[in-house]
Amino acid sequence: MIDLFDDEQIAEARTACRHELVLTFYGFTMRLMADCPSILAYLTSYYAGLTSAGRAARQEDGAAPPELRLWLLNQRVAVAGREWIPVKQARPRVQSLKEAYVDTPTGRWIHKVRTGMALFQSLTDPMAAGDLTEHPSQVINFINNQFLNHHQRSGYLLGHASAFDIDGSTTAVAASSGGGKSTLMLKALETPGARFLSNDRILFKPGNGRVDVIGVAKHPRVNPGTLVHSERLINLLPAEECERFINMPQHQLWDIEQKYDVRIPNAYGEGKTVLSGTLNRLILLDWSLDATAPTDLSRVDTAKTPEALEGLRKSPGAFFQHADGRFPARHAPSAGMYAEHLPGVDVLRLTGAVDFERAIALLKARGIL
Repeated sequence: MIDLFDDEQIAEARTACRHELVLTFYGFTMRLMADCPSILAYLTSYYAGLTSAGRAARQEDGAAPPELRLWLLNQRVAVAGREWIPVKQARPRVQSLKEAYVDTPTGRWIHKVRTGMALFQSLTDPMAAGDLTEHPSQVINFINNQFLNHHQRSGYLLGHASAFDIDGSTTAVAASSGGGKSTLMLKALETPGARFLSNDRILFKPGNGRVDVIGVAKHPRVNPGTLVHSERLINLLPAEECERFINMPQHQLWDIEQKYDVRIPNAYGEGKTVLSGTLNRLILLDWSLDATAPTDLSRVDTAKTPEALEGLRKSPGAFFQHADGRFPARHAPSAGMYAEHLPGVDVLRLTGAVDFERAIALLKARGIL
């Protein structure tokens, strides 16, 4: 068991990290050093189709992307003896605390209370320790947080949205958690030429007469309601679960929180992902299960009503660290700032009843799909 605050123990544990994996994302490379080859095998499989492998990895200026080394220690950790500060949840639940942190002179330890994982956020040599093979999704999230940090430091804004792309023209779908953005994005992927860009987070920045957008390398994690209404994805549910969810009332099904991974290459085929694009449209989901009006699609003037972008706002979170090492307060930028980052983007809103088939028809009628 490693004492997180004993530098000698940490240094000794790192000497066992003899296994290496290099992942090149859009504009950013990570060199993973692990003491456990099985976690690297899992990550190699997971990131297939989501990184720059086989694609141009250089930045716009022609330079090789910056590289960050990250350590993966498949060892249990000791967290006692320090006062951990609870991380406030965006949507607090009755359940116990999820995360707590302790700041140090060189970074921040974040303790995942339910799994026992410990993650060290630092400008150099970030580290994940704990039972990595039992909790690979937390390793993936930590890796992706380094990618998010890199691009936010260079002026990109973090948005709470899924996104698909057709020939370099990207459409983002924004909503609060559970609003249907993943389901609508996956429905859009059934259109020939549409490719997956991101499931739950986007990074975007205006410049040179356009708004550049980058996806986050994470496959969709969706609830049963998304799967039961898709002929392509319904087989991801176990047979007994499938029957239960199919017969469940829509309101009850909508509230089920039970995540399933949708590996895009496995479900939709190779060549169905893209790393970046030009953000031309943003669709805001403002519909409701209780609405009686038919689903409708209309334009929104965000210059006059920036508050309409509330569902797009996203706090950088406890892992975000400025280039000077500071950890800022966990507040999302204002809706007005989000509006300023969307010049020339066509912002649309879906209202009325939740109806994914009609929503897709409306998008086709607008020439979006």
